[in-house]
Amino acid sequence: MIKLSSWLSPLLILSFGAAAEPVVMSYDGFYDRMEVVNEGEYQYAQVGFYLKTYADAKPCDIAEGEILTEKQSYALTYNDQGQLFLPFDKELDTHKAMVVVTPASAGGCQLSMQIEAKMPQQGITAGQLYQVNEEFDELLADLSGFFVGTLMSFLLPEQQGIQLHFNGSVPTNVPSDWQCVDTRCKVTIKNKWQDSDTVLVDGGKLVRITPWIDKG
Repeated sequence: MIKLSSWLSPLLILSFGAAAEPVVMSYDGFYDRMEVVNEGEYQYAQVGFYLKTYADAKPCDIAEGEILTEKQSYALTYNDQGQLFLPFDKELDTHKAMVVVTPASAGGCQLSMQIEAKMPQQGITAGQLYQVNEEFDELLADLSGFFVGTLMSFLLPEQQGIQLHFNGSVPTNVPSDWQCVDTRCKVTIKNKWQDSDTVLVDGGKLVRITPWIDKG
């Protein structure tokens, strides 16, 4: 899983305290990143926004959430994995909306951004994995302006391939050259996969795909 929360400081206005204090974030930071994805017209790649616990980076249990402007309040959609589903709405951006999320318990939560891909539930081909890898590489480059602007001279490490995240243990029939541990496999993409219709993964067992980046 690629955790990019350190590159998201423009998004965050955090509240601290012993009680379950709300996490307050400006909508425009979300909007800017969603806009990059929309302009890229990616078939698979997207940006996911998650609230994770400070202590162990596990999903935050959310009690409630809303999107606020000066005049209106809108319900925020989220799931039990702490993922926030925000609308891509120019009007919310224009009206300087704020995203307010209240955790179910104290302890502190922080925002984590993940570049990821959601795939079809049927068999996923080598050609589709090749396309995902290409889109990740392009999206990382498109988003690098935000990262470099935040961290000045920081340079993104090179993408090594993709990571497959499974629901439960890794299937027993994955290729032997994949680097698999627990519920995740690191996969080096081969050029010969580009137009291949060979099915490599059961989409029904796959949760998501993220870039494989080793920082060394």
